Amino acid sequence: MADIDNDQVHDVEIGIVGSGSMGAGMTLLFSQNGSRIACYDYDADAVKTLMKEAKEDENVDENLVHGYTSLDKLVSSFPKDQGKRRILVLSLPHGQTADKILDELLPRLEKDDIIIDGGNEWWAETERRQAKAKEKGVEWVGMGVSGGYQAARHGPSMSPGCTKEAWEYLKPYLEKWSAKTKNGEPCVLHIGPGGSGHYVKMIHNGIEHAHLSILCEARSILRYQLEYTNQEISNLFESWWKEGPLRGNFLVGIGFKGLRFEEGDGIKNKEGIVEDIEDKVTQDVDKSEGTGTWSTKEIAERHVAAPAIAAAHQLRIISADKFERLDVAKNLQLPQPSRAKEADLSKEEKDNLLNTVHTAVYGAILGAFVQGLNIIARASKDQEWGVSLADCIKIWRSGCIIQSDAIAEFLIPLLEPFPPSEPLNLLRSIPEIGKELAKTFEAQKTLCRIALDTDAVAPALNASLDYLKQVNCKTLPTSFEEMELDYFGHHNYDIRGKTEKGSKKGNYHTEFSRMPGV
Repeated sequence: MADIDNDQVHDVEIGIVGSGSMGAGMTLLFSQNGSRIACYDYDADAVKTLMKEAKEDENVDENLVHGYTSLDKLVSSFPKDQGKRRILVLSLPHGQTADKILDELLPRLEKDDIIIDGGNEWWAETERRQAKAKEKGVEWVGMGVSGGYQAARHGPSMSPGCTKEAWEYLKPYLEKWSAKTKNGEPCVLHIGPGGSGHYVKMIHNGIEHAHLSILCEARSILRYQLEYTNQEISNLFESWWKEGPLRGNFLVGIGFKGLRFEEGDGIKNKEGIVEDIEDKVTQDVDKSEGTGTWSTKEIAERHVAAPAIAAAHQLRIISADKFERLDVAKNLQLPQPSRAKEADLSKEEKDNLLNTVHTAVYGAILGAFVQGLNIIARASKDQEWGVSLADCIKIWRSGCIIQSDAIAEFLIPLLEPFPPSEPLNLLRSIPEIGKELAKTFEAQKTLCRIALDTDAVAPALNASLDYLKQVNCKTLPTSFEEMELDYFGHHNYDIRGKTEKGSKKGNYHTEFSRMPGV
């Protein structure tokens, strides 16, 4: 391990730009796998901290890690061998920071060098930067990196969006660094061209937000409406994680472990530190993370129904400002969530109810997968990316937040027969998925009924149930809405039995204002 900027090597394989938690994790991961790494950050303290971590990590050869605060030294640390391309991995915030580093790097790079943007980024911005880099002959790869800072250290799920040629060059590296399934399969595949890699990661995070909301709502009902202790809920979640339809679900797994913590940073509570953690989620609202907002934007702009994802985002918004919420509650003076009558059930009855809760949560989580995959399918068709939904599930089998082993085993064989070019609505194209969700319908109704009766907050659970009700309903209440739209806006309507396929505007219009008595 070298002191920063005091020496110069010329044989690094990978350059890492950004030495924060994600960049540091990737530096240690890559070097642990035998790659010589040059890490760069304008903040000398960040580089020093990273190099100290490399020295102290028994799994890392400190001699493979070199730190710089000079971009020139970073770029010149690569070998001069003909045919050897520089690979630079960016671990930076989205937006202007990435543009600034691109402008600084391009004059220093050569044709065929590769820049991998491993941060979360809006897919259209990725494509803009790809076009700019292409003018110099440089490949800009938009790559989603899933799993948080711990996965960045131990092996993330990765979704690169780039040319096939760039993928073939990067493939040996990415497969070496990625998370692996239990069978040793790398959790990285070529997602498609352009911004497809960042798009898939964005929707991964949208699904993640829905799953987080579903689980926190279910845990709250179990704790406060059904009066289970956190230890009992932890044991329940552990049983879900070990077997059944939520087997191997990452969030259920960390949930049962987290509920057992009685001491944390600034907290000590025998009932579990979760009891003293404030009920506010600021991520997205504070603009530190954009993927939840972008996912919700895509739901609207792609015209794809994904209510659980949207509801989860709304709950975050409402939760973020605690003092504002308390002031609103003073004005509303509505009942607060209360104890459920089901808390008085016999042990046998409560055991049956817990099975129902298990089924309901599974149905909501599976439904969020379906909704997210439908968004990806629509975007892939619109942008002509050719994204394989089966491949999305394959790379989500390890190293990511929405890993769910049993669900992956269920979905992959159903998705594999469909070519990437074929647009999918999963509930229309794959009857088996609809039948599986239908099995959870009554359980979801029961859980939502408990929430309704007790005024418990359960937006994602209710949205998941309502989604099934809406897509299943042969006659929706929207004929009245269509009539009124035509009344005030001349929006036209279709006539029952004469409707054309698709979502085109109707052919009929009535001049309501000319009718007698109107």
